[in-house]
Amino acid sequence: MSLLAALAGLCAAGAVFTLVAGLRPPEPTKQPVRPPSRLQTLLHSSAWPGRRNRLLAGVVTALAVFLLSGWPVAAVAMGVGVYAIPPMLSGRAPQRRIAQLEALAQWSRRLAEMMGASRGLEQALADSARIAPEAIRAPVSVLAERLNNHANTEQALRAFADELDDPIADLIACALVLASRRRGPGTREALCLLADAVENEVLVRRDVEAERAGLRTTLIVIVGSVIALSALFASSQTFAAPYGTVLGQTVLAVVATVYGAGLWWMRRLSVLSTGARFLHTDSRARTAHGGEL
Repeated sequence: MSLLAALAGLCAAGAVFTLVAGLRPPEPTKQPVRPPSRLQTLLHSSAWPGRRNRLLAGVVTALAVFLLSGWPVAAVAMGVGVYAIPPMLSGRAPQRRIAQLEALAQWSRRLAEMMGASRGLEQALADSARIAPEAIRAPVSVLAERLNNHANTEQALRAFADELDDPIADLIACALVLASRRRGPGTREALCLLADAVENEVLVRRDVEAERAGLRTTLIVIVGSVIALSALFASSQTFAAPYGTVLGQTVLAVVATVYGAGLWWMRRLSVLSTGARFLHTDSRARTAHGGEL
């Protein structure tokens, strides 16, 4: 009887243990971190709201033109034009890039001064949010917040470079990444030299933008003339009637393609190439101090 009582007690204890183990929630399994897709990067970029508004305006314009004229080629051409032409005629994006580079140069110089006051790299980066210029204050504040939350310094700097999205910003972030790995002298001098180089780049870009502003004015005149002539042409039943046929739509598609190719070529002439970025945050980025950039 004693043996049976002991076995019954062991069975009861095992049943309780099994019940408790079954009621416990399963531990979450660690999934490999995947880099964001191109679509996710686009949706979270600062340029997405403007692209979304232009896309909606293009769709609405295409539908309106098709309902009014019944010409599918004209509808597609007008929709694409509403989406693609405004950035061609605007010089705000290059000016914003120039202001960002100028702010980067100022921030790098101030950061070098802060590091000279016996502050560590992470502490200087976190404190630099208070003195960051307006053009880059938001990404610098995010960088400081990540470092204050004990994020990995290299990954925080890579994310900072991704937010700025400029090859010159990659150079500064790369210098800071190397400084976080080696912890040796020379960071102040490197930041000051980079600040001088960025200031020279700002002067060059301003001169180039001043010369290319005339080309954008020419684009505005061409686009305005084409829109005015197209409106006058479409309002005349005599001239517009042949384009209601399949042959007429084909001719219209060829004409629209020629105009689009010409505008694209002139846009290429007015855009300053800044090179390709080399510092990215992805699954291949190594967080170890011995890893490669």
